[in-house]
Amino acid sequence: ISTRWNYRIVGTDETTIRNHVDDCLGDKDHELVLSRRSRGGRYVSLHLSLIVDDEAERLSVHAELGKHEAVRFVL
Repeated sequence: ISTRWNYRIVGTDETTIRNHVDDCLGDKDHELVLSRRSRGGRYVSLHLSLIVDDEAERLSVHAELGKHEAVRFVL
């Protein structure tokens, strides 16, 4: 059963994270928006929303998103 899933990606560089998300998802339809920046500008938080087909895909996307050095964590 397909469902919309949301991820919060926290990292150090917005452009790098956006490129990484595009690399991970390929042509899969998704929405990625800047959520906030830390007060000192050191970290950014982005909100990713997409349709996942099952639990295995949800976990796979989560794991792939966290593999880049610019990504500190994925929620």
